[in-house]
Amino acid sequence: MSILVAYATHTGATRTLAETIAETLTAQGCEVALADIANDPDPGAHEAVILGSGIRMDALEKSAIAWADQHREQLAGRPVALFTCSGSAADPRKEGKQKGTDHFLARAGFTPVAVRNFPGWVILDKMALHERALMRTLRTPLGDFRDLPAVAAWAREISPLLVA
Repeated sequence: MSILVAYATHTGATRTLAETIAETLTAQGCEVALADIANDPDPGAHEAVILGSGIRMDALEKSAIAWADQHREQLAGRPVALFTCSGSAADPRKEGKQKGTDHFLARAGFTPVAVRNFPGWVILDKMALHERALMRTLRTPLGDFRDLPAVAAWAREISPLLVA
């Protein structure tokens, strides 16, 4: 069984989550291809897909949306799981919900077998100057909020859903 773990990232946090998922599935005996969406990986070459995207300004990365649109038919024909990564996902008031994920799913054209919104990081040094100013203005909490053991646990949890 070949699983494509395709991701779009802005500051690198989503890539670290995708790497954790790929490593976990590989340890379970799955054949995994890890690919940045910027390289336009072919989902048709795999039996299942895990799509990961950073969230910026309450939306998935534009490249992730464009890639999913381009490959909509292929994604609709196989098991797909979706994860997002954002600093705001660490906010307990969000209760695991993410507006950007909800908007994407409403227009995706496929229904994922699993969806998870993971906390990422808000590290100013990894952001453009205008984004730093916005984060300061919004008083966004800064730091690394990733929980890689939770990401690995999710990968183990969804593995049977991808082979169904």
